[in-house]
Amino acid sequence: MKEINKDEIDITTRLPGLMYLDGTFTNNVQNAFQDKVGVDSSVLTSVAFGRAVFTANFFISLNSYEEQTLAKHEIKNLFGQRSLIRIRTSESPYRCYYVRPGVFTLSSIAPGNNDMQFSIPFDVPSGFAYSLKRSDEITEDEMDFGMNDVVDLGSFKSTANTFTINNLSSIAIDPYFQKHDLNIAINSDGPITITNKTNNTSWSYKSDIAFSDSLLIRGIVTYRNGVVDTMNTDFGFIKLEKGLNEILVTGSNNHSITFSFPFIYL
Repeated sequence: MKEINKDEIDITTRLPGLMYLDGTFTNNVQNAFQDKVGVDSSVLTSVAFGRAVFTANFFISLNSYEEQTLAKHEIKNLFGQRSLIRIRTSESPYRCYYVRPGVFTLSSIAPGNNDMQFSIPFDVPSGFAYSLKRSDEITEDEMDFGMNDVVDLGSFKSTANTFTINNLSSIAIDPYFQKHDLNIAINSDGPITITNKTNNTSWSYKSDIAFSDSLLIRGIVTYRNGVVDTMNTDFGFIKLEKGLNEILVTGSNNHSITFSFPFIYL
């Protein structure tokens, strides 16, 4: 687990005798329907992924009542945080969740026995699991089973006018309507337009710019050298569909573009 601005810790080293057994991630698909009086069937109007739950199951072996009391105190200290914490497991070390612990009970497995077996339900406000590393940092060896890995992960940085971006997520990356995390870093010698031909979303920067300048599209906000500069764009955005996305760059023949985002999993 990892708290904000702190180093990651292995809780089994913090609590000798603690064993992680397994975990279950339960999605929360929210379908909205519209009904019309006297007409059969309902019309689907929207689909959203609400707060999910990751339930982690543990066992801890203890030798005395005093050890059990101290273990209860330490477990509550570990997970009793107000801010989100990042957790990942030994069964899927390259997939993580940003969570808040819910209500859980710590008690002996039987009267007179000091060992405890317990479950902690973690609320996952985003509704998703994420890759531990972002697309431009991850390697083939840092993909768990079930993360839609392919033979060739591909590159997320390009200087070409046409290239592909492979979104290995379970869903599309949509920074506009769904507020998903997507950063696009750009260096360009002059105005530039980026188009995703797979879904026809696009973004254009209209002002003069040198290659030494740094553009960053963070979601739907554009920064130039660290200063908000969305006014010099066409207020467009780039959405990445699940799988391969064909990217077209126009207006510039000297550029470098990097797509950076965590893969999202259900």
